Amino acid sequence: MQDVWAIWVDVNHWMQWDKGIAHAEIRENFQVGNAFSLTPQGGEPIQVHLKTVTQGEEFSDEAVLPFGVIRNVHCMQMLGKKLQLTHEVHAEIKEEAAGFFGKEIWPHMQSGLPESVNNIIALVQAQ
Repeated sequence: MQDVWAIWVDVNHWMQWDKGIAHAEIRENFQVGNAFSLTPQGGEPIQVHLKTVTQGEEFSDEAVLPFGVIRNVHCMQMLGKKLQLTHEVHAEIKEEAAGFFGKEIWPHMQSGLPESVNNIIALVQAQ
């Protein structure tokens, strides 16, 4: 579990496992209230704020964007001898931006998630 946690809190290297990210940078500690910059491939930098952090277990973040708010919850827990990783996405999208979000944003977020999780597993196994 600690190997996955170390990868999650190393925001400056998220590009190693999430190919949808062009750049990510945190200048402060990975703790509630701090923010990091995340630049999606082909996009502009986004400020993301850490909303919850439970050391070694979970964190959540929030990005307020022109089309709405996206909140993510990343959790891990042991189920017997297996590690379960979950990632929830909560999107509150302005009605006038729903079509844009549904066609341009959501498909990329959804399709990149399985690959990102597999990349995290590969990084842990390579250590």
